Amino acid sequence: MSNRYGLTGISFAVLALAASPTWGQSASDPETTTVEEIVVTAQRRAENLQDVPVAVTALSSETLRDNDIRDLSRVEVLTPGFTFGKSGSDARPAIRGVRTENVGVSGDPSIGYFSDNVYRSRASQANEPFVDVARVEIQRGPQGTLYGRNTFGGNIAISSNAPTEEFAAGSSLTLGSFNRVAVDGYVNLPISDMLQLRIAALRETMDGYVQGVSDDLDIFDRDTSYARVGVRFAPTPQLEAVLRYSRWIEQGTGGAAFGYRVGGIFVNPATGNFDINGQPFLLRYDLPRTGRPLIEGIPINPDPLFYGGDTRLVQDLEQNAWSANVSYDFGPIIFSSITGYIDYQVFRNADNDFSLRAGNVDGQEDKLESFSQEFQLASNGDGPLDWIVGYFYFNEDVTASFFSSCPTLARDTVGCAFAAGLPETTSNAVFGQASWWAIPDRLRVTGGVRYTEDEKVIRRANARTDANQRLTSVTPTGQEFDFTFSETTWRVNAEYHLDDDRMLYATASTGFRSGGFNAGFFTNPALPGAFGPETVTAYEVGSKNRFWGDRLQLNLSAYRNNFQDLQVQNQFLIVTPTGTTTTSVILNAAEAHSHGLELEVQAVPMDNLNVAFSATLMEAQYDDYRNVPAPANYTGFLDYSGNDVPYSPSLKLTGQVGYDFVLGSGAVVTPQVTVLYSDEYYLTDTNTVLDLQDAFAKVDLRVSWVDASRRYRFDVFANNVGDEVTLNRATFGSRGLNQSYDAPRMYGIRLSAAY
Repeated sequence: MSNRYGLTGISFAVLALAASPTWGQSASDPETTTVEEIVVTAQRRAENLQDVPVAVTALSSETLRDNDIRDLSRVEVLTPGFTFGKSGSDARPAIRGVRTENVGVSGDPSIGYFSDNVYRSRASQANEPFVDVARVEIQRGPQGTLYGRNTFGGNIAISSNAPTEEFAAGSSLTLGSFNRVAVDGYVNLPISDMLQLRIAALRETMDGYVQGVSDDLDIFDRDTSYARVGVRFAPTPQLEAVLRYSRWIEQGTGGAAFGYRVGGIFVNPATGNFDINGQPFLLRYDLPRTGRPLIEGIPINPDPLFYGGDTRLVQDLEQNAWSANVSYDFGPIIFSSITGYIDYQVFRNADNDFSLRAGNVDGQEDKLESFSQEFQLASNGDGPLDWIVGYFYFNEDVTASFFSSCPTLARDTVGCAFAAGLPETTSNAVFGQASWWAIPDRLRVTGGVRYTEDEKVIRRANARTDANQRLTSVTPTGQEFDFTFSETTWRVNAEYHLDDDRMLYATASTGFRSGGFNAGFFTNPALPGAFGPETVTAYEVGSKNRFWGDRLQLNLSAYRNNFQDLQVQNQFLIVTPTGTTTTSVILNAAEAHSHGLELEVQAVPMDNLNVAFSATLMEAQYDDYRNVPAPANYTGFLDYSGNDVPYSPSLKLTGQVGYDFVLGSGAVVTPQVTVLYSDEYYLTDTNTVLDLQDAFAKVDLRVSWVDASRRYRFDVFANNVGDEVTLNRATFGSRGLNQSYDAPRMYGIRLSAAY
């Protein structure tokens, strides 16, 4: 598909500049003798990872490159306690038994996502590609004090490379499976001592890996354009301002909003009726829908990477983001200001009969503008007391429309717009945290608190669409509801340093996810109108260690999370003038817990041999989750107490080994193998055989060559060499259990240059 925004020209302009051999800067030497040190900002100040009493996995730019991690979807390959799911354009990460279920504008994500310190409020924004990224931090456990709302399960923090005072440039070309072509590059220009500029861009295309009934109906392709401009202005040693603007365009076919295939239905074979406790049948329930599933059910294509619909799926995403990180050093105090503005819109559709029959085309279009402002005052010095206080403001204004059961040939019809809403969220928070060295260089205690108040307003509207289901008008009806939610969260911590390389810590903290509304209430007053916040109280003990002259790093953590008033999603059948569909309703209906152990090891047992390993043992279960309405087509009320929380394998292992062979010419060849093993886990609260992902292992292989000057690099890689196709999203719909699967085997080559 052609790119109507002209970002391809920007990408190639950057590459042409980066390729000039007259500007030289050697890349970092790939040979290693000790474990890499990484600076993180998990406590809102720059600190060595090993000095932070928080469970954090930090992935450097080199690690992202060496594992073909282009976005959040492959971070789980190297991160304990983290699992990734996806449906259509919506990311569904899970951390320590907290997963992302409600991705609509009626609620909020349960995992916080921050890009250069600016909060991203929608799940689909977490799919933003990693372009010229310095670091990705996965902060596990609630971060309710320093980061605030909707960091219920943890944080994902992305830090892009800021402009620097030295010239640097780089570019790469990736060619791979499914006609993948990716071109990216960056250039850093030191205009003067006080002003620097950095430009980065990406253009990537790839054919869909899920096969449709014809080539033009293949889905999960890529058509990505991305560009970012950063400016650093430091007129004095005390004042620094980093301004960034980025533009992200994602087009192509997407992957359907709730899954692209039906995995089956449950039927009591003795009665022939739907029965959630019955036997699974690989059938899709369709017309005439008179309640005889074994007669009216249609056999399913068993290929998990097959889409049988006749509708060309569309994903059309555009984001323009501005941010300003400003700081002033007053000596004993540093003042910081973080400002963000985002203009974002995304459209995606789905063929909800999953067949060649005309009709049952759903679509969703969200448009939002968000503004955030944070002010911080923090201590600056080597004294026994460190502290930070701040104020956070956030406003999000959304236009959201959901179109259901639109006739394929006449979509702009009365009844096509099933729901439209104009939600607005305003959040205010104040926070503070202080750390005191009770015993200098040995024992430090920390306490923090945050108060948050969210005001949410939802206005109903009528929407009209054109023949492509795109919004043409939104007219408010006058119906309006508003809700206010407030919460106080806190954190206490003690850390004891045995010496400069070994630390023990213990933490108790709380977090919350804000409440919201159910848009279906507008059209069906029998549905609940609102749901309240969910809360977590978390306990963690851990140890961070370095041994053997920094050749071995070993971090261990044990945790317990107690969840209250969990927001859980239920599906209800809704009949419209043009067909039958399901609507999602969020309820505060569950209590749950998760506890586990996490181990991370990095080692350089001999020069140039790099070893990494992680292990996660976890139990995540519902303690009290009763009187749950049965999924669509099924009757009665169910008891999910004792069921596993979705996306929570009891055992997860990751491992990586690489060795740098230094050739006589000075060039370096590095073979690398990466393994991910996961025990089985469920993908719905119902815990059925159809939403069970069996235990699996995935293996990635890579060989890289770096020339003697450390400027040029060539990689050959294969991800998921065993072609293990895994289920990463499931939800009950009106025709059965909707499913979506992860990517198959991918291979390719990458050519890179750095100056």
